[in-house]
Amino acid sequence: MNKKMLMGVAAFCTIGLSSSAWAADAATADEVVTKVKAAAVEVKAQADVTLSEFDKKDGKWAWKDTYVFVLDCSNGIMKAHPNEKVKGMKLTDLKDKETGKEFGTALCNAAKDTNGGWVEYMWTKPGAEGNHRKVAYVLTAGDYQVVAGVYDDKLTADELKAKTK
Repeated sequence: MNKKMLMGVAAFCTIGLSSSAWAADAATADEVVTKVKAAAVEVKAQADVTLSEFDKKDGKWAWKDTYVFVLDCSNGIMKAHPNEKVKGMKLTDLKDKETGKEFGTALCNAAKDTNGGWVEYMWTKPGAEGNHRKVAYVLTAGDYQVVAGVYDDKLTADELKAKTK
């Protein structure tokens, strides 16, 4: 009897620690598109009231392992972000963690498309060592650009583009 119980506990622990069990904590590209579009509606309607909501680490714009943030491409700065060190940062200071290539300009350029666009870069992932591929969806909302990213090393550019139509 104790042996069966021990085997059951061991099986439960194995399932609980598997990567598929933790996958639910990772945001998806579809969630990112949905959140960015919803955030863009709010920012466009009342930016002066809404922008401070994107600075909250535990606000409605932060979920799972990602968050929505806001750029001011006209002035080249990070307008709203849940990390105080990043808020107000020059967009040209956003650099790929492996290549050192600046990607703030790429985000602003991708936002010019009516449906928004995706930008790929390497970034640190919370709770994981090293740098990981992150793809960020960006959409213009009035005077600002709304962005959220997802860690994913499998989605292709065509798959990402299809999600924004």
